[in-house]
Amino acid sequence: MDHDYWRECISIAAEECEPTLTNDQLAALADAASNGHEHYGMAFYSPPASDRLNDIEREWKAKYARLEAEFAAYRCNAETAVKQALRQSSDTQITIGDRGDVFRHNGRTEQIQ
Repeated sequence: MDHDYWRECISIAAEECEPTLTNDQLAALADAASNGHEHYGMAFYSPPASDRLNDIEREWKAKYARLEAEFAAYRCNAETAVKQALRQSSDTQITIGDRGDVFRHNGRTEQIQ
């Protein structure tokens, strides 16, 4: 029970400053400390851990979405540059594979570089 914890804390503190407390006084102080601790959250707001975890999750999801968008833009720009370098028409669909292979998609897929 937390009452015993607070009683021990107050008893140890009292020994250090040497007041003489009766058992009833010690019990009353332990009750007051226990009640104060119980209502601490109402006096000094401390958000639950789940709030911080939710913030962290939102932050990494937003960062991931930004990186995905940046990568998509990079890939699109790279494909446009390759299309121009290989003198392909502007409406030709070009993709770049994972190993740098370039593919043209005109009804069928063929590797062109």
